[in-house]
Amino acid sequence: MGRSKFYDWRRRQSQANGHNDAVPRENWLTDRATEAVIQFHQENPSEGYRRLSYMMLDADVAAVSPSSVYRVLKRRDLLQRWNRSRSKKGDGFDQPMAPHDERQL
Repeated sequence: MGRSKFYDWRRRQSQANGHNDAVPRENWLTDRATEAVIQFHQENPSEGYRRLSYMMLDADVAAVSPSSVYRVLKRRDLLQRWNRSRSKKGDGFDQPMAPHDERQL
């Protein structure tokens, strides 16, 4: 066994095994940055998440990547969907009264 492996094990002796566990990152968003993204979105509701992230950077509000802005807005259900109409799937099909009849029942 290598010396470094021994000291790694010794350093972790009383810790729980965190195999494939979430590692806290220094670049994760703080609560303050998350609230800044939400507030900036409410001030500029017509802008997309990518443009919003660059506008926030230019306005010196927060330095947040477009993917982080997307995740914050998605989590709070603030993204505007392009297709808001209800799907007609599963409503059935109205049969015509006769062949080549375009009238509906």
